[in-house]
Amino acid sequence: MSKITNETKIVDKFRLIHWLNIRKTTIDVLNQLLSNKINRKISLDDFENLDMYTASEIAEVLSIPVSNILKNPETPSFLYSSKKDLEKTKRPITRDGIHFYNYYTLPSPNGYVAPVLIDILCPKEKLPKLNNGHLESAITLSLGPNDIYARFGKKINKTNWCKFKVNKDPKTKWIVGDNYFEPSYCLHTYSRATDGPGRILSYTTTSHVEDLFTKKLNDDSFNNFLKLSKNKNFKRSLLLQTLEDKGFELEYISKNIKISLVKLRNYFKNKDNLTQKQFQRLCNFANLDPRLFSELKHEEDGVGKLYVSHKDSIKTIRKYKSYTIASIVSSTRFQDLHGYYMKVDKKEKKNIKLDLLDSACSHYLVTGGNMIFYHKKNGKIIKTNCSDGDALWVGSFIEHSFYGKGSLAKISDGQNLNYLEKFDVGNLYNLPFTLKRARKDKVNWGYDN
Repeated sequence: MSKITNETKIVDKFRLIHWLNIRKTTIDVLNQLLSNKINRKISLDDFENLDMYTASEIAEVLSIPVSNILKNPETPSFLYSSKKDLEKTKRPITRDGIHFYNYYTLPSPNGYVAPVLIDILCPKEKLPKLNNGHLESAITLSLGPNDIYARFGKKINKTNWCKFKVNKDPKTKWIVGDNYFEPSYCLHTYSRATDGPGRILSYTTTSHVEDLFTKKLNDDSFNNFLKLSKNKNFKRSLLLQTLEDKGFELEYISKNIKISLVKLRNYFKNKDNLTQKQFQRLCNFANLDPRLFSELKHEEDGVGKLYVSHKDSIKTIRKYKSYTIASIVSSTRFQDLHGYYMKVDKKEKKNIKLDLLDSACSHYLVTGGNMIFYHKKNGKIIKTNCSDGDALWVGSFIEHSFYGKGSLAKISDGQNLNYLEKFDVGNLYNLPFTLKRARKDKVNWGYDN
């Protein structure tokens, strides 16, 4: 057998055990299936000492991508980039024949979608050319120092053209500017509103449905799913499809829940509504979670965006723990994207209090002043100095805090823990026990050793 090195320690034994359990395969059976492929027998104690060739053969036997059993780098607790670090990520973008933008990338873990800073360079005299939009939702903040124009459609009207303003009031300048949420494939572009520079922070985050559209459905599946989506009330189409998935027809349901067949048919044709009690009765009868099919009216304009001026943000100023904050836009269409402007004004103490902890990972952009950031890792408190223009990333459920005098813009998303996972975790039975088992489980599913 070849010498074991760090290069061969590539397999995550917990992930491999998990997939053996999923495939209901014992180690003895695995060795039998591998007997004509490798010249050794593997054991539980040997799982982490496998080379890539052996890992690939195991993956083939288990009918999974080899990446499913390889080690992933541990997600960091914290990342920091100075203003100079961000400057090094600068890249020019040409659009419509001119130098249109400069992009800069904020710190994020490997493989994560990251926010960008964008210098707006299109001159005010030129109508900025639209982009084609993107699948991922986004929150965008106007950072100044000057107002810019934002365009969201081919026609120029109040919905599709607006001045994206910055806050000029010195008393509340920590609330830097206007902000808005944009949905999937919302066309957008920007130009200067003055002769001076303008900049935005754009947080385009990961899409939870990307794999559904690109990997999980073949063309026939997707085309039939597309038909389902054309109903103006998709939630009702989804509910009817789910009832059929479980083998229920409306005639049978009508007799059992005492709602007329005509009313049920008209409900699914969007010609009638059910009362909340009737809707609950329908879901309960089929053992369905009504949260999945509840209808929600989203606050948005004609292109799907939700715009919040800095004046609207100022109205939300409030004390939060040892800070003063004001809300940034959030939309019911994408629960993971949210944030706030943050003012820090407190002196450093001997006994540091870590008073911030979020279920979502967060990006902080320092918009003014000088501060000290503290976070806890492996029981130790770590200190990081930060100033205007620096950026930080903080993982989910990491204790942290800020001291000093300054301001930040904070935006959180679900790349560590998204709201769909929160739903799933909330549905688990005996949650603390299940979480502990699922973390690094070495227990097999019940076969003899």
